Amino acid sequence: AAACEDVEYAVYPALKKKKIMIAGGGIAGMEAARIAAQRGHKVTIYEKTHLLGGHLIEASVPDFKDDEKRLLAWYQNELAELDVNICFGKEVTQELIEAEKPDAFIVATGSTPKVPQIPGIKHDSVLTACQILLDKNKAGENIVIIGGGLVGCEVALWLGGQQNKKVTIIEVLDDLMSTGEVPFANKQMLRDLLKLHKINVLTGTSVTQIGSDHVQIIDQVLNKESIVADNVVLAVGYQSSNKLYEIAATLVPETSLIGDAREAKNIMSDIWDAYEIARGI
Repeated sequence: AAACEDVEYAVYPALKKKKIMIAGGGIAGMEAARIAAQRGHKVTIYEKTHLLGGHLIEASVPDFKDDEKRLLAWYQNELAELDVNICFGKEVTQELIEAEKPDAFIVATGSTPKVPQIPGIKHDSVLTACQILLDKNKAGENIVIIGGGLVGCEVALWLGGQQNKKVTIIEVLDDLMSTGEVPFANKQMLRDLLKLHKINVLTGTSVTQIGSDHVQIIDQVLNKESIVADNVVLAVGYQSSNKLYEIAATLVPETSLIGDAREAKNIMSDIWDAYEIARGI
């Protein structure tokens, strides 16, 4: 975060050492813990699962996401060296906050996948991008991905290029990855790879209904079609999980909301957000 800005964004020892609770061990929570511990604070991460990483865990599954694998391993090593206390399998509650009485509290509870209101969305064949990345055995032969953003395109490439599945991306907008902060070179590379692996791409198209073995779609000129689908994968973005912030803020005056819990963006934004907050506590 402080590359080429080593003076303005330097990390200095805290004037007053504090007890800091961090709810969430995803990328933002880990970065906040790293910086706060470097400054001399006593830091504890509470992670409701049994793994650190949050969405970085599934994001690092494809072979072409080795950078994410290395980043996750680096954070795990840094936190161990800084002796950050990590409580796995423990979700933060009002009672826990009241019992621990922290000087500062950081809400880094991340985000959850958005689920569009489409008839048939509750079929067992419908999975989120997170679910299918964490268990590729759930993937059938014919897969329809709803959402042509970065996540949808990467999951399509992983399924079609590495798992040899027949994949179709359905994107309501006129182009892939037209929202978000995806660098042009990355977009072009992904488009080329999707074409190379014969991933079917339907832009300007919406899914109107999901069946047990197919989806109904409609394009902008109202042409309708049915596509075979053993699985439907949802990749329509993420929504912030920030309910804990409202509780914590009433109990701990110095409470901060960071990362996806504040606004679902990307890894770089989460790291920068956490870095800025933690170096100011």
